[in-house]
Amino acid sequence: MMVSGSTRTIGLIGNPVEHTLSPVIHNGISDAMGIASVYVPFKVDSDGIGEAVKGAYELNILGLNVTVPHKNAVMASLVSIDEDALHIGAVNTLVRDEDKHGYVGYNTDMPGLLRQIKEDGISLKDRTVVVLGAGGASKAVVYMCLKEGADKIYLLNRTIDKAKKIADDMNEIAALGIVKDSKDTDASASKVEHVEKRDIVIPRSIKDYNKITENNLIVFQATSIGLSPNVDEVVIDDSEFYKKIDTGIDLIYNPAETKFMKLVKANGGKAYNALKMLLYQGVIAYELWHNVKVPDDIIADIYVELKRQVYPKDNIVLIGFMGSGKSTVGKALAKSLNMDFLDTDEYIEEKAGMTISDIFEKKGEEEFRRIETETLCELKESLANTIISTGGGMPLRSENARLLKETGKVFYLSASAGIIYDRVKDDTKRPLLMVDDPYGKICSMMKERKPLYEKACDYVIDTNSNDIDEIIEKIQIKVVEK
Repeated sequence: MMVSGSTRTIGLIGNPVEHTLSPVIHNGISDAMGIASVYVPFKVDSDGIGEAVKGAYELNILGLNVTVPHKNAVMASLVSIDEDALHIGAVNTLVRDEDKHGYVGYNTDMPGLLRQIKEDGISLKDRTVVVLGAGGASKAVVYMCLKEGADKIYLLNRTIDKAKKIADDMNEIAALGIVKDSKDTDASASKVEHVEKRDIVIPRSIKDYNKITENNLIVFQATSIGLSPNVDEVVIDDSEFYKKIDTGIDLIYNPAETKFMKLVKANGGKAYNALKMLLYQGVIAYELWHNVKVPDDIIADIYVELKRQVYPKDNIVLIGFMGSGKSTVGKALAKSLNMDFLDTDEYIEEKAGMTISDIFEKKGEEEFRRIETETLCELKESLANTIISTGGGMPLRSENARLLKETGKVFYLSASAGIIYDRVKDDTKRPLLMVDDPYGKICSMMKERKPLYEKACDYVIDTNSNDIDEIIEKIQIKVVEK
């Protein structure tokens, strides 16, 4: 990322901010789109929020995200507030307004969540929704459900007063017709019983549980219960409740699968975490700041980087042209690092019961590429502590390139066309080289593939030397880099 005199600053204010993943989103988008802006986190104490907002404007900062504990307090320092943010009572995005000489406040959290659930095929229209918790996130979820035309909303919380306050506020908005198509929506509150356990309140049953008689519920888990490292905690541990759930959405994204999600799935429902919500709220904020539309392919790439940050894998993936040394280097590297080794071509052959050449001949290259994608989807979930050698064409599909990065650190083993030709010229098992001029074929294929390999990898390793020990040492140095 090059910084010049025309580079604009965007950033985050909150306390703490050290854990934020937002720079991954915003700096990643700027790099991919060639936009001259840089995203920086700023730690701001509660008593300095007004001065921070004023100072940011004077410093010509283009826009800011706002995180805890400032989402409510920052509203007093803004020149105007978007209607949705006003009703939710929280702002997480500040957009510079030169005419008003200040910042306009928005809430992109709920639009981000709505984009996620719509992408997952979930509609709130005429549905019965249960919201667990009665904090700021719960209020925003209820508001979203109102706007989307949910039929009935149950608020379950350990203290009924907080839930009732949200229900009353939202029903007042609905009754006034401020939210379109929501006048008939009913929000009601119920209390969750709880016990103390290691200074964490653990709800175990629901008072008046039988009042929720509907099935096929959509449930939003909007508390911090189950957040890593307390992964064995859950708001409600009652199988009868989970049998009623069609879809569960946990606003927690770490761990990837909370106990709430596991219980939903164990009882036949679908379950999702909210990592995509984090992504989409950031994308929406970026688009507001820069007045652009972020392309879907860039969003998909950023989502992979988020998953790599939150759910890192210890695998090593080797990509490159045929003959670049992936299998040879991979086996030696696995022995050196005491890791397992897997060759994806061999894995596919064993699973299909035929050679790669036979698959090409009988089913065609396109079908083989589809099998590669299917294989990666399976392996990225199951493999750990493994060196993975891939087929030469595997990273050519953008979908595969993303799957490889989700699987582990990706190394592109690079070699010249001449070296490659010397290594594979006598190999009769290469269907793509069964031509009159294999060297010319190698040159043309490498010209096409090299930029795709470079885009798909984390590191490039030169293998022209054929010195296995030297190549392994280069990879090991990169593996331990932070």
